[in-house]
This record gives sequence, C-alpha cells and structure tokens, in this order.
Amino acid sequence: MKRLLTTTGILLFSMLMLHAVAQSSGEVVTGNEIGNDIGDFEAKGTDGNFKKLSDLRGNMVLLVLWNSKCGHCVTENKFYQEAYNQFHDKQFTKGKGFEVYQIGLDKEEATWKEYIEASGFPYKNHVYVLDSWKDPNVRFFGVKNLPGTFLIDGDGIILEKGFGGKELPALLEKYQKK
Repeated sequence: MKRLLTTTGILLFSMLMLHAVAQSSGEVVTGNEIGNDIGDFEAKGTDGNFKKLSDLRGNMVLLVLWNSKCGHCVTENKFYQEAYNQFHDKQFTKGKGFEVYQIGLDKEEATWKEYIEASGFPYKNHVYVLDSWKDPNVRFFGVKNLPGTFLIDGDGIILEKGFGGKELPALLEKYQKK
C-alpha cells in the first residue's frame, strides 16, 4: 500500500511539473478557458454538409451553444445578428473579419432547422449535434447554461467567455484594429 501511494504521488508530481513547464514555455493548451486554443469542432449544418470551426480561422469568431426553445437564447440571437452586421467586415488585431458559429442543441433537428430558416440569420455557420448534451465534443466546452458564448481570435485562442449579447459590441471594439 505504501509503495502504491509513493508511486501515485510521484506520478502526480511529474504530471504537475510537466504542466508547469508547458505553461511557462508559452505553449498553448487546448481547452475551454480564456487563453486556451479552442481546438476544432465539426458538425452537420442546415444544408446537410459538415462545417468545421477551424474553417473560420483567421477571423474573430463568436462561438455560441444554444437551443431554439430557450427564450433567453432567442433574445440573445438578436444581439449576435446586430453585432455581425456591424463588425463582419472590420479588421481586428488577430482577425480579418467577424463570423458567428452556432451549435444547436435542440432535441429535434427539424425544430432547429425550421427556426434557422425562419430567422433569416445573416451568418451561415449553423451546426446541429444530435443527442447533444451527451456528446463528448459538446461537453468539452463545459457549458452549463445556455447560451454558452466564446469569443475566439483568428488563431483559435479564447479571448472571452460566458458573456451576454449586449456585451458583444464592446468586446469586439476592444479587439478591433485601431
């Protein structure tokens, strides 16, 4: 038992040291926290084709996890549309434009698709994940309440998270090229 505890302690210490070295060397860690690389995500869009988050690299990206039956999500969508119209063609310190990538977490794909088509969103990066809350790729984001929001720079680094739609224009202005 003593040997097991010693071995476990050594392994834990080694893992912590490796993590500290990676952090101090400036290595970017993939994760869901500010300063992390968001990694990639791919899901089926309204047209049936798969859309990758990484296809938007080079742009500032608002990543939103939401549901069309969530009243707060629907309200927030109006702010995302306004921000998209205002900032889509703007230059940012680390991004040549602004895009929105929305991950639909509805229980039924048809309901989600009908809402997207009826809403007339100016952006087209809408994807859907079946049985979404159980999907490990969705769980990676660590979102507990909808809508879940992330502002990502052109290199895929998370700049901001967990903000409301009313805050989005000020955040985009903060990262806009002067």
